[in-house]
Amino acid sequence: MLPLPALDGGRLMFIIFEALRGKPIEPQKEALVHFIGFAFLMILMLLVTWNDLQNLFTR
Repeated sequence: MLPLPALDGGRLMFIIFEALRGKPIEPQKEALVHFIGFAFLMILMLLVTWNDLQNLFTR
């Protein structure tokens, strides 16, 4: 599992962090981190798709 927010590994990362810290993380802060992680994954997906399309049409 990758420790990326918005994925299962990201949730596991938060559980471990909460256990080490000894108190829970505010849900609003956790939601923000998950949203940023999700946005990063979507941008990465678009960049990879764009690169694949460029390679397909420039050959």
